[in-house]
Amino acid sequence: MRETIEFRIEEKDARRFLRPEDGKVIGQMGGVRKVVLETHDIRVAMIRQLHLEFLKRDSSFFTFWDIRRAYTKKELDAAELFHLRLRSAFEPEGEQCGTRYDESVACPHCGVGARQLNELRLEPGSLPRGKDITRTIAFSEIIVSSRLVEALREDGITGARFLPVLREDGRGALDSWYQLEVTSRPLGVAPVSRFGVSPFDPDTRGEYRCPLGHVGGLNLLSELSVRRADWDGSDLCVAAQWIGYRSRNGGAFRPYPLLLISQKLRRLLGGLKGKGFDLEVAHLV
Repeated sequence: MRETIEFRIEEKDARRFLRPEDGKVIGQMGGVRKVVLETHDIRVAMIRQLHLEFLKRDSSFFTFWDIRRAYTKKELDAAELFHLRLRSAFEPEGEQCGTRYDESVACPHCGVGARQLNELRLEPGSLPRGKDITRTIAFSEIIVSSRLVEALREDGITGARFLPVLREDGRGALDSWYQLEVTSRPLGVAPVSRFGVSPFDPDTRGEYRCPLGHVGGLNLLSELSVRRADWDGSDLCVAAQWIGYRSRNGGAFRPYPLLLISQKLRRLLGGLKGKGFDLEVAHLV
């Protein structure tokens, strides 16, 4: 496995602390430098130290980060489960379009567990094109293209069902999309999985961790490891701990589930050339 981390740094700061050959300037205005490094590169440690110094001044050395992992064919073929990472989100979310939730049953700390009371409603014009699986900015509202649903049903994929998505005015279902509902039992997250705010901030104060265990943190920083004893063999599962946060004052954001898929489902998605996600190896321990 090859692990890299991308940073985006304001060019004025990059010029001060980095070499000209470190990364490349992006954007029409040329104000941001994109730097992609292997995680063991000594420059990552340097960026970490700079970031910690910037934090002391209530600032940040980088404005964006993203960890990517690439695997050999042998590693992919040997894996039993994969973490399905959704790479896009859209708005407006369901609540803005008439989807109702019962918050009284949700966790008072993190918001996980709110019950959806009616069909997911979305604005047809806002739905992304060229994707097979995506979510709203509420994040827990996941939709799947009709072509993928048809393939999943034909192949006998287990662990999920697909519900109608209505137009925002409630007049008729959308033909091209279904809401994903995972029906398999959740898989406990192994302690080796690491959560945090950023690669250099493990959230030592626990600001984004649910004290009742529903949310592991704001972001997953490592590969996902789950308990083998919890897996019943379903092709689609979720981890028992979610990530993200619930917006205060009734905002759109909610914690969202970490999706896992089987080797069988990975191969189906590969054959379809599915879009809107990437995969990482997940570990059963």
